[in-house]
Amino acid sequence: MFTMRLQGGAPIYEQLRARITELIISGEMKEGEKLPAVREIAKELTINPNTVQKTYAELERQGLIYSVPAKGSYVSPRSKYIGALNQQTSEEFSEAVRAALSHGLSKDDLHAIIDKIDTEST
Repeated sequence: MFTMRLQGGAPIYEQLRARITELIISGEMKEGEKLPAVREIAKELTINPNTVQKTYAELERQGLIYSVPAKGSYVSPRSKYIGALNQQTSEEFSEAVRAALSHGLSKDDLHAIIDKIDTEST
């Protein structure tokens, strides 16, 4: 199973979706790996099974997981979701850039931030 601390603010299903997405993207959960059963997660996190089911449905819609009837849910091959992931990342980045510009940062400021991040990651 995976560890997770539920926090206030964002809905529980979004927190769970973000955590599972993080595990898949980071490679901690591998292609073809079976996800824990809905009831198992619900019991462990003391949340409603419908919340977990909603999370799994959203992850499946995004292409991160797939379901096999009567067998469970599994991590999709990376090729199935990389396009959607890149699109989501692009949208989130665009939103952050718009917010930064509206708060007074210049294009040069943003380029400097990107350069700094790029330098730190290499």
